[in-house]
Amino acid sequence: MKIRSGFVSNSSSSSFVVRRCDLSKPKCPVILTKSQEKALEKYGFRRTCAHSNGQLPPFWDKTAWSKETKNVKAIRDFNYGYEITCNQDEVIHFLIQKKVPFIALCHYGHSTVIYDPETDTLTTGVNYGAIMEMHGTERENTDFYKNPVKTVSGKEWLQKNKI
Repeated sequence: MKIRSGFVSNSSSSSFVVRRCDLSKPKCPVILTKSQEKALEKYGFRRTCAHSNGQLPPFWDKTAWSKETKNVKAIRDFNYGYEITCNQDEVIHFLIQKKVPFIALCHYGHSTVIYDPETDTLTTGVNYGAIMEMHGTERENTDFYKNPVKTVSGKEWLQKNKI
């Protein structure tokens, strides 16, 4: 486990959305098991109306989350949201182990990570616009930029990123 204490100036933030229902199918069937939902809530995921990471209220904003909680009670097809500063690999590890589908916006939005447990596929894509906003248009010619989309199996990711 990576532990950081005190002020960390180079820390990044990541956010996760776990879609609870399959909106592409009639009647939006719930795709998570009760045990997956319990595990998410125990881990700290919150119920949300958000369907994408950009819609999540900031986790530190108690007023926004109070409103979000009221909104969630009024609908059946809520999702789960989570936000973290540093250590997004621990969250990804947890979700893959539990076979929970997710969408993550990692490292200030520089990449999007999508996991499909049915195929055990983890796909990572570079978000060039977010990188340009932060660093400008002149970047090193690294592998990160040469291969903007990478796909690995969840099993392979877990072996490579042991927690």
